[in-house]
Amino acid sequence: MTRYGFTIVELLVVISIIALLVGILVPAVQKARDTAQTTQSKSNMHQVSLALASYSADWNGYNFTSAPFNLSSGDRLNTPVQSAITALSCDPYTDDNCTPSGIRLGEIGIGNNLSVVFLNNRDGVAPYTFATGYTSGTHPGLGTWRYPNALQCAEYMNSRPLDKAYFAPKDNIPIRALEACDAMNTSYCVSTRGTQEWGLTAKWKSKLFLAPSSYCISPTLMYDPAVYTGETPVDPMEIGRGFKSSTSGQGHYPSLKTWLMEHYWLQNARDEECGLYFEDTWFNDANDGIWNGCEPYHFNQSYNSAPNTVFVDGHVATIDVAQGYRDDKLIFENDGLGLWNRNTADEDDGYNIESAADWVAWSGHTHTTDGYLGRDVLAK
Repeated sequence: MTRYGFTIVELLVVISIIALLVGILVPAVQKARDTAQTTQSKSNMHQVSLALASYSADWNGYNFTSAPFNLSSGDRLNTPVQSAITALSCDPYTDDNCTPSGIRLGEIGIGNNLSVVFLNNRDGVAPYTFATGYTSGTHPGLGTWRYPNALQCAEYMNSRPLDKAYFAPKDNIPIRALEACDAMNTSYCVSTRGTQEWGLTAKWKSKLFLAPSSYCISPTLMYDPAVYTGETPVDPMEIGRGFKSSTSGQGHYPSLKTWLMEHYWLQNARDEECGLYFEDTWFNDANDGIWNGCEPYHFNQSYNSAPNTVFVDGHVATIDVAQGYRDDKLIFENDGLGLWNRNTADEDDGYNIESAADWVAWSGHTHTTDGYLGRDVLAK
């Protein structure tokens, strides 16, 4: 009987063809997946911007800020922000005129009492904490600008600060950290460190864990524009109106001024990038096995970075950081100021520029010259 089959040569040809097809298809599939994730992130940002716009509409056009507008007024002027917060502390349940300060985390019920929980230290009130001055914080750059998912705004997103729309598909680490929260229709996430850190009973064993969103608000929209006038930002505690946020109609360049931006270097990022290491922050639990001491590079820490962005006029686009750097250099050569404040009150003259992955120096979005009245990029 004659038997038919592949010869070695034929088999090798078939394997070669299959390998060639895989080599062609895999990059295409990866590119399609990358495009889908980028599109999803832009869609998320659009939803978040609508929530922020709804918040603004309900507050006479003012942009979100967890700080009372009068925080730096009267006797509190030229005092540390922590002292000013303490001086303004009040009980919203007993004082009808009370406007609590701080990021609102949510409400929990213990027994017959309802407790409203606020994160009201420097990082929970000041839109952006600088390295020095009255508004300084433990870690420069932290602040409420990182929390568009504070409950004040999340009330316009089904009252869920951990809603998936607040997290970019490529922002893998917080997404993994929040997997256990998916089934929880609540404003906080359970943590085993809760009893130790919050002193709650076992029934309410929770850290009241509010993870910062993948998206960050431009802090220049959350202060009075006078804070960012000139070469160096003025400490808002030195200005009576410093904490009064801008209104939606104030911007001079709505199509060129950023509103929301992906906080980390997610677009065009290389694999296994390890950037900053901040101790005692939500993502750095030594036992969580997630961050392991590695925080991804921020949006402005590589010329390859191209964060998805929502501008003041509402359109969603991608900013090329290398192009933003060139735009800023062009303006700097003309007026000596540039598009963002260089002599900042941060340790590295910009938003964590010393931790950049390469030569780029760009702090648009966070330190825009003239604040809301300025622009972060030039028209194309």
